[in-house]
Amino acid sequence: MRFAHEQSEKGLLNVDTIYLLPGEERCVDFRDANGVPKVHYTYCSIRGKLFNCTCCTKAEAQRLCEDWLVKQDRCYIN
Repeated sequence: MRFAHEQSEKGLLNVDTIYLLPGEERCVDFRDANGVPKVHYTYCSIRGKLFNCTCCTKAEAQRLCEDWLVKQDRCYIN
């Protein structure tokens, strides 16, 4: 038998809440609906902006993040 508070705690654990400090990254491996392996990549920039993407590999996600970071730096320079 489960109590109501145990059910709600379990539900809360399934929520994708992300807490990253500036400069931190998170990479989660998963399989899509067709069984294809993918990664969900999240990065918090030094200025606190979040980058999120879903790619086939971590290397691809990091490359996209680096491109995004370059664009972010251009926005602050201009």
